[in-house]
Amino acid sequence: MAARIDRIVPAVARRSRRGLVVAGVGPLTSLAGLAWAFIQPWRITFLHPYGKGGFWYLLGEPPLLVILVGLLFHWLVALPLLDDLVGEADA
Repeated sequence: MAARIDRIVPAVARRSRRGLVVAGVGPLTSLAGLAWAFIQPWRITFLHPYGKGGFWYLLGEPPLLVILVGLLFHWLVALPLLDDLVGEADA
């Protein structure tokens, strides 16, 4: 279990407040999008959108985009940044 946590949250995130904030922004953003989807379920159209545009209309739902942006930030920005901070701390 500890090895899995080490892969998800690098050591610098556990040592510094700044690293913890950077590691938490993406998941918290995704969690906010998920909460938004539950609070306003009419924004998520799973079935026919009643003539509103098909697939692209469904893909562009705001809560889904917020969840996607949070995940992309975590994977593409936060984790590489934390890896650089670990490398800098080790040097």
